[in-house]
Amino acid sequence: MNTPSAFLPCLGLSALSALLFGLSVAVAAPVVPPPINALWDRDTVLAEATFADQPEPNALRFVDVRVVHGGDARSEIVVRSDDDAVRMAKPGTRYVLAWQETQGSPSTKKRRVMRPDGPQLLMSPGLSPALLEARPETRELLLQPPSAERLDGPAHLRRSMAGLRSDDPQMQSLFAAELFARSSLRQQLGSAEQRRLRAFALRRDRAVAARSLVLEAALIFPTLYGNDWSPVAARLLAREPVSSAPAQANEGLLWTAFGILQRDGTRVPIRHLARWVACGNGALSELALHAIRRQAPTRELPLIEEALAAPTLAAGTREFLLEHRRRLLMMSERRD
Repeated sequence: MNTPSAFLPCLGLSALSALLFGLSVAVAAPVVPPPINALWDRDTVLAEATFADQPEPNALRFVDVRVVHGGDARSEIVVRSDDDAVRMAKPGTRYVLAWQETQGSPSTKKRRVMRPDGPQLLMSPGLSPALLEARPETRELLLQPPSAERLDGPAHLRRSMAGLRSDDPQMQSLFAAELFARSSLRQQLGSAEQRRLRAFALRRDRAVAARSLVLEAALIFPTLYGNDWSPVAARLLAREPVSSAPAQANEGLLWTAFGILQRDGTRVPIRHLARWVACGNGALSELALHAIRRQAPTRELPLIEEALAAPTLAAGTREFLLEHRRRLLMMSERRD
């Protein structure tokens, strides 16, 4: 998922946290619709239209609208959107887009009510946002109702694997989500596909949202994605860029990398874990410290002290490390 801050894993964070911190938990597959199916959901309007302008912040106006599914015919539509969609939209360009005009009622989720701010551009794994340039192959793929005959066989697996090589980050994410969420595709993965997926997760020139989906699928579906992902996770922690900002675009990728190492009981060089202790994201700092404690508990406190000595340490991370150090010292005193 592309968000202004970071990809958030489809796997519930409480379950992933339990796994990372050594608790017994079954990593169950989250209920995530394949992106093509999400476009055809009963509460979604799917259309092709031309982007015209931005009438107000985080709102996009489209004209020459051709509604394909879920709504009434209209000549134009204004949809609410996130910052990513605003940056992506190019005036005069034709798009396939999807939006939702209703939302779950605050009083009961079983009832739908109109969105008070108007139509909202769809956000779903692989479609974050649901705004894709209307190339011929995109129209053919997305503007036909999903069917088992078209999407469950080897042809769609080949299409999805090829889609990961697209130059369009949106298409990379869409096909990564298809491989994640469409069970018929997961069942067809062989050693060649698994090898290509491992290589894809390591490519920093690919969309981080797509790489995150592939890595998370490997965590959740080890029998289908293969059991050789610990080296991939270790290389990610060794090579991914460390940011001093609280929000990191690769946060979801790193969360899942830590999860794979914990699941497999893999040991990695402490220096590859230590580089995350002083990052700007306190959650990633905590994950690194837990991994260090599992391998070399005597290194945890010195690495905290080293990070705290850095004048450029982010305020949020400093606050976390000070509290974490306090708890460690209290635990040490109790043992003594």
